[in-house]
Amino acid sequence: MKNNNTWMPEVGETIEGTLIEKLENIGKYNSKLYKIKTNNKIIDVWGKKQLNYLMEVTEVGDRIIITYLGLEKVNDFQMKKYELEILHGH
Repeated sequence: MKNNNTWMPEVGETIEGTLIEKLENIGKYNSKLYKIKTNNKIIDVWGKKQLNYLMEVTEVGDRIIITYLGLEKVNDFQMKKYELEILHGH
């Protein structure tokens, strides 16, 4: 059963909100999980290699926009690519 509060983006889709929690070692693959508050709900965003790298500079309380850019071939596998913007000011 899929969690309706998990971000499952299509290429070009964005999520904008306030980062309220950064979790590590979640689930059977010890993944990172980011909780982002949008308007009136909390969305779970599972970390991926490149997204985790981008998210290292964020802090809880930051207002952010994440854009899913799609898959990029790296060696023999496909890597999910993201863009991160940290919004300054409120």
